[in-house]
Amino acid sequence: MSKRNYVVIARFDDTTTQKLHDLRLQLRKKGIIDKPSEWPPHITIAAYEGVDIESLLQWTEDFTGRHAAFGIMLSALGVFPPRGKLSKTAVLYAAPSQSKELVDFYYAFHERLDEFCGDLGWLYSAKHGHPVMHSTIGSCGIRKLNKTAKMILSRQIFGNAKFTALEVYTYPMELIRRFDLVS
Repeated sequence: MSKRNYVVIARFDDTTTQKLHDLRLQLRKKGIIDKPSEWPPHITIAAYEGVDIESLLQWTEDFTGRHAAFGIMLSALGVFPPRGKLSKTAVLYAAPSQSKELVDFYYAFHERLDEFCGDLGWLYSAKHGHPVMHSTIGSCGIRKLNKTAKMILSRQIFGNAKFTALEVYTYPMELIRRFDLVS
């Protein structure tokens, strides 16, 4: 039996989620991105290969029980450059300011189970040490980058946001369980 892959994501407050969702739909409607992500707006905290799901769920529950919901600031528009087979496509994302609270939260989650990050989650692991915390907006052709950036920057997605929960998903996407951060 093959082992499953899992992803832990940090979910935003409802207002931020709606703004990012609406932006994705608008970009799709204008033909800028092929299809909106099926994932809800989020920031990925970790991705795992072959981890025991009960251990992951227990760790996530313990972790969220010790951490309160907290504010972040979506403050930048970023681009993952084209590479490999997608040499004419870039990925656009909203990036949070790297506050001490956010960085501490992010790395604290990796105190356990980081050895299961593997190829799927190396970019998110503490071992890698260079995470790009981001909320993916979508992919677009590099020839449309200027137009896309102007459209994104004209929307009101940047500013205060809040992490309210962590969710554990299978990869590909199927929600297993939501853990609300302490209010």
